[in-house]
Amino acid sequence: MKKLFSIFVFFTFTPLTLLASLFIFNQLAPVKPQVKLQSFQSVGQLYAALPSETGEVLGLVTEQDARPVIIREYLATYDSPLLPYADALLEASVRYDVDYKLIVAIAQCESNLCKKAPEGSFNCWGFENGETKFLSWEQAFNQVAKTLRERYLDMGLTTPEQIMPKYAPPSVEKGGPWAKCVTQFMDDLEYGDF
Repeated sequence: MKKLFSIFVFFTFTPLTLLASLFIFNQLAPVKPQVKLQSFQSVGQLYAALPSETGEVLGLVTEQDARPVIIREYLATYDSPLLPYADALLEASVRYDVDYKLIVAIAQCESNLCKKAPEGSFNCWGFENGETKFLSWEQAFNQVAKTLRERYLDMGLTTPEQIMPKYAPPSVEKGGPWAKCVTQFMDDLEYGDF
């Protein structure tokens, strides 16, 4: 019987106590929900619409040859006496269809871009073992380009490694430093590493 009384008291007073507690808690501290609604304000454009017309050019497009600029910048970087003649060098390379980088790179390897060429010879390419003397820079550019075209390129010798045995034979026995030098400076001109 004691157990039955305990169960009766428990099931009677427990719900009453819970209800009274909730009522008192609700009355003493009314809580208003603090809900803050987020609103989206215009914070700028989140996307860009496609242009109204496809194929539309929205600026001036010009065609220019970068080669003269590259040659001038390269020669200026190394303070070469060839700098005032950069355009003539390019003209000779175009006239004989010789890569201007090859002409410039050979001059870099043979004479430090003409800073170590024999005085008054205009021979920056070690042409004919440095014995040849040209009358002017223009003559030198044309003769070097023509010779590279006729004696090397037209014979299928198109890379510094292929040109070296004929142009700089002693370099072959030394492991090819001439070809490595020319290739390095051609790459510098190609990739702007100067």
